[in-house]
Parts: sequence; structure tokens; C-alpha cells
Amino acid sequence: MNDDYWPRPIRVTLLAILFLLFALFEALRLGYSIYFWKTLIELGEAPWYLALTGFFWFAAGCLLVWGLWSGKRWAWLGSIIGALAFDLWYWLDRLFLQQPHNNGSFAIAASSVILVLVLLILLTRHTREFLLKRNA
Repeated sequence: MNDDYWPRPIRVTLLAILFLLFALFEALRLGYSIYFWKTLIELGEAPWYLALTGFFWFAAGCLLVWGLWSGKRWAWLGSIIGALAFDLWYWLDRLFLQQPHNNGSFAIAASSVILVLVLLILLTRHTREFLLKRNA
């Protein structure tokens, strides 16, 4: 098989786009926390936490996008760990650090569907072959 031309499966492309959107959302979190730093302090919030977590998830998302797009072998496991870690962080943050929300059912459904779709994409044969066997 010729490694010079190995078409990226559409699922991997869509997953990379999803992670890119996620990274851009976290970049907004970082930017807004810096822009509204004084206001957040006045409201009793911790802008350093919002900036730090925004930067971390932005960097992680960009790294995963690059890994998926270029077909890096580590991107498969990194994407699984990243998706699970983000979901865990989201729920810990929501339950322990945020004010109570009225949209709990929607949040559970949305985060579950997104996590399951990401994991299903990563566990398909074509995705595994592209990411794990390409450079073997």
C-alpha cells in the first residue's frame, strides 16, 4: 500500500472539524475571560480559572485536530482520552463550580450523544485502520 496517498476517511475529517469547533469555542472562553477580567472579579468569579481551562482545552483541541488531520498514530488514543476527559471535566465543573441550571436533561442528553458519536467514530474499522495501521 502506498503511504504517499492514503485518503482520510470522511469520519476522521468530520471528527477533526468537530474538535476544531470545540477548540474555537474554548478560544472564545479564553478570550472573553481575559477581556472581561475585571468584570468577572467584580462578580465574584475566577477569571484565571476560566482563562486557564480555556487555554488548556483550546491547546488540547488544536493538538487533536492536527493529529487527526495528519493521521498521526497517537491521535486515536489521544482523541478517546480527550473526549472522555473533557466530558468528565464538563460534568465536574457543572456540578461543583457553576450555579444550578434548569437544562440538566438536555445537557445529559447532548453530552451523552456527542460522546457516543465520537467514540463510535473512533472505534470504526476505517478510522482505526487509518490512524493505527497507516504508519505501522
